[in-house]
Amino acid sequence: MKNLFLGTFLAGLALFMWGFIYYGISGIPYSLLGTSNDTVALSLKEQFPADGAYIFPDPGTDNMEELQKRGPIATVHIKRNGVASPMAMMGTGFIHGWLYCLLLAILLKQICKKTAYWGRVGFVVLAGVAGSFLARFGDAIWWHQSWSWQFSNFAYTAVGTAIAGLILAKFVSRERM
Repeated sequence: MKNLFLGTFLAGLALFMWGFIYYGISGIPYSLLGTSNDTVALSLKEQFPADGAYIFPDPGTDNMEELQKRGPIATVHIKRNGVASPMAMMGTGFIHGWLYCLLLAILLKQICKKTAYWGRVGFVVLAGVAGSFLARFGDAIWWHQSWSWQFSNFAYTAVGTAIAGLILAKFVSRERM
């Protein structure tokens, strides 16, 4: 149990640092986004009555196919009054990554009882890439989110899962089970 706790904590920390490098320092994913301004933000606040997700055209509309073809189409996620401080988000983000690593470690422990180190790393990477493939490219297909944005996030998850796998495979090994 001690190895599981330490391994998942270190993997979660490495994943957090990778996120900081990828999103915070490199800025690669943000270069794929369009720009906005304060006028747009004020308009959004006026148009949307409550926090939540809004889809245009409305999936319940009778002429949805026609509206989709004509455009525009959009998904808007809005928090009308902003969000917690970036530092609070960092803490929540770290916990999210740590729990992700814990789930990967539990899966690894159940499945790879007799597998060598690189086989365990490969299993974690494949599990992470498979989940990311479903979620990220599904968002591009079904929710019309930009392919470049989703590919960027897929790349982040693939590399992050590989980093986590390198660490988790050391702590979740056949000798320690």
